[in-house]
Amino acid sequence: MGRIRTVLAFLFSVVVFGTVAVAAALSLGLLAIPLASSWPGWWGRACLWIAGVEAEFSGLEHLRGPGTRVLVANHTSALDVPLVAALSPQAPLCLAKKELQWFPVFNLVWWSHGQVFVDRRDPARAAASLADVVARCAASPRTIVLAPEGTRSRDGKLGRFKLGAFRLAVATGSPIVPVVVRGAGQLMPPGQWFTRPGRVTVQVMPPVDSSGWTETSLKAAAAALEDDYRRWLEG
Repeated sequence: MGRIRTVLAFLFSVVVFGTVAVAAALSLGLLAIPLASSWPGWWGRACLWIAGVEAEFSGLEHLRGPGTRVLVANHTSALDVPLVAALSPQAPLCLAKKELQWFPVFNLVWWSHGQVFVDRRDPARAAASLADVVARCAASPRTIVLAPEGTRSRDGKLGRFKLGAFRLAVATGSPIVPVVVRGAGQLMPPGQWFTRPGRVTVQVMPPVDSSGWTETSLKAAAAALEDDYRRWLEG
């Protein structure tokens, strides 16, 4: 049953992704931000329901209100994509590894909605991508979305936090909003293409103020938040 549900969720996603990609492209990018703020929420919840995943969300009030914020979420499963989408962050500006630019249909949505691919293997290009994100946030408040570990965990354990999210918080003068995902890795671990029906919880934590951070203190800030995540995931 899990395999059938997963196939149905995938086909549903292909239809939705194709439709919104065409709509964004036909608008010449004018509808990119409004579209990115509207359809991911209901797509994420519908996709989870089709896959048989019961998701419980809490702390959504921490994602509301004006201004730029940096949303970070631990990443253990492909399920994290619809789970974070279901949070309906305002004006999302999502960062993904460059390798995903070859993933069919998904890449069309990414490009048509003005989202960002990051080349993690090329420091200069990665820095240019982050500078582009900062410039966009200066022009219009956005919710920057990325994994603090930089990639998906392969063993289900929390990885070491990179400094990218923390540098973005300082550069944009915005808080970091931690999102704690529990249970996704058990339902759809890396290497498994189908989802087991089950329950996942997604908890949005209070924003973390970045105003006192400097380049020299970023490692300490990242280590502190990583410790918080380990405590939250064990609780």
